[in-house]
Amino acid sequence: MQKPTTYPNALAVLAASTVMLLPTSAAAFEFTLSGQVNRLMMGVDNGEESGVVNADNSVSGTRIRLKGHGDVGNDLTAGIYYEYQLQSNPSDKITADSLDSDGIGGNTGDGDNFSNRNANIWFKGNFGKVTLGQGSGAADGSTEADSSGTTVIQYASASGDLLSSMEYGDSGVTVGDARSAFDGLGRNDNIRYDAAMGDFSLAGSYGNGDKVELAARYKKDSLEFRVAAWDTSDSTADSITGYAISGTWEAAAGFNLTGSYAGDDSDGDPDNIYLKAGYKTGNNAFGVDWSETTDKAAGDGSSVSVAWVNQLMAGIEIYASYRVESLDDVDGEDDIDALIGGARIKF
Repeated sequence: MQKPTTYPNALAVLAASTVMLLPTSAAAFEFTLSGQVNRLMMGVDNGEESGVVNADNSVSGTRIRLKGHGDVGNDLTAGIYYEYQLQSNPSDKITADSLDSDGIGGNTGDGDNFSNRNANIWFKGNFGKVTLGQGSGAADGSTEADSSGTTVIQYASASGDLLSSMEYGDSGVTVGDARSAFDGLGRNDNIRYDAAMGDFSLAGSYGNGDKVELAARYKKDSLEFRVAAWDTSDSTADSITGYAISGTWEAAAGFNLTGSYAGDDSDGDPDNIYLKAGYKTGNNAFGVDWSETTDKAAGDGSSVSVAWVNQLMAGIEIYASYRVESLDDVDGEDDIDALIGGARIKF
């Protein structure tokens, strides 16, 4: 029996217990329980092996979340945010070994992903917002300004989310070795501060391991820009400084453009560029993108993809994409071709 299947029940008990423990003066404290299931089928050919796999889409994986907030007086709001990921066979764990030359893909076996994404408390007032606990650092999402409507299957970090563990031919190099969007430091145990001033917002965070992140954002109507920088040093690695900028613009007719550039000063000074053009019409969104990471590993990794997303109704999306991942100047490398179809249902 898989113990992680008990987590949704545990989460419900946590929510109920929290409500019962609240004093009567905090009756206005409100909770919402939500989540999503995101599954795909993916046909993959890496030049050596090919097959079809049934996986959880790690671009935006299956998860459940609990949020709560309430007015505690003196223009102060307090809240909690807890989110748990419940993936079976995540797409970023699919390996070439799990593909079969007869065309039938297998489960990765040890690829399940049950983990905390967010577990924090926050306070918000005229001073801004302070968040304490497991959650996104200030630079997380800095490469992800994107108004295309196709981000459930196509965005700056999609190469790694979909195919990170897949090897290029028999090169010994995986997509995760060669590709990265360099999108901040992700989710850590942080203390974070956010402030908004009109169309601008600023954020700063400090996390375990001396992780320092700073970010700024401008968003008005159809235009958005994000910029961020970060630095980290701990007992097991040298200090790394990173940077990112992204922007997106959408025309009234539905045409949109997106781009990002990011990198860090680790060995080789790797960086990544991402470009995307999209079009929205009715409930449909279309996108074509190109990306290249240089100096992260032996050879430079690049990708090109086309994508379609249809919003069937509120909370239900279906999608399809064709993606090609390439690696330059490495013995044994072959392109990775992936044909993908799936659906995300939110509740």
